Amino acid sequence: MKAAALEKYTVRDVLEYRGSPQLHYSVSDNSTIETALSLMHVHDIVSLPVFSSGGHTFVDIVSVYDLRDYIIKSKGLETEVEFQLLSGRPSGNPTVLQDTVAQVVQSRKHASQEVSAQMPLAQLAQLFATYHQHRVLVTGYDAPRDATLQVPDCGRKRGASIDSGCSSASVHSDYAGQAAVCGLTQYDLVRFIQHHNHELGTILDAPVLSVAKMHASLRPAAPNHLPHVTVRDSALHALRLLCDTHTSALPVVDVDGRLITEIAGTSLRALCTGNIGLLGKPVLAYMFGLRLPVDSPYIVHENFTLSQVMAGLLRMNCRRAWLVDREERPIAVISLTDVLNHFL
Repeated sequence: MKAAALEKYTVRDVLEYRGSPQLHYSVSDNSTIETALSLMHVHDIVSLPVFSSGGHTFVDIVSVYDLRDYIIKSKGLETEVEFQLLSGRPSGNPTVLQDTVAQVVQSRKHASQEVSAQMPLAQLAQLFATYHQHRVLVTGYDAPRDATLQVPDCGRKRGASIDSGCSSASVHSDYAGQAAVCGLTQYDLVRFIQHHNHELGTILDAPVLSVAKMHASLRPAAPNHLPHVTVRDSALHALRLLCDTHTSALPVVDVDGRLITEIAGTSLRALCTGNIGLLGKPVLAYMFGLRLPVDSPYIVHENFTLSQVMAGLLRMNCRRAWLVDREERPIAVISLTDVLNHFL
């Protein structure tokens, strides 16, 4: 690990710094996708532990990105979208949103990663960077069952970010008798590293250009450019591009390639049977239709340092920063994974 000062820490240290790492919301494996999305939307979270419907046995963790990929790849989605666009009402036929969470879990190529509370922090960072997962399960850590969730000060009101890295609720598991499930996210690890920034030395002075891979300009003639969508593209096209590029968000640009906002996979949390037709509309109309905030994303410039980027991500409760050129065109994205990669 480049930052030798971090090598003395373990997963347990991150858990104790975060406070109450138990996952307080859950779904049954026979719950519908629509139910899972609604729960994520209401509580502004991006993943849920899944328990078996019979014995309340822990099954896995399902994320909004798992649900996104499953929905987008479903065969009947486009037919329902077109029907609702033309008629303004649901067709009455079963949709992919009535499929179960168990079907989503079974369709994935990998299960959620489990780590020990004694795992070195460097290995945890490597795991996040390698598997590009939002959350890992932690074993060997006894979380207090009656602990109140300690909410970190993210510097932003709840609901201000549609891709929140921290929760702002305090409840207990939905099912009596379930085993405590502890988890850590990339956001938790970046917060921990930032808390120990006084130990890291000059590594935080790295220019932003060394943290993210550079891309060519968004001019139409550019052969290699940052994946993006324009205001004319449909939300369905945007979500398929997210799925194909294995990214969590895309920049939305105007006709000149200037950054307007971003569309994240987490927008699907507001989807239900009655509004699937919005997927066929342009991205901004889709976001307005779902009553999602169309905020200006967190942007950085070439003179920013890693320290400034990390501070901004945490202060604004964001999962990414967009690097723009002098014309405000996005040329790179700096994700939490990119930040963690820089310390390896």
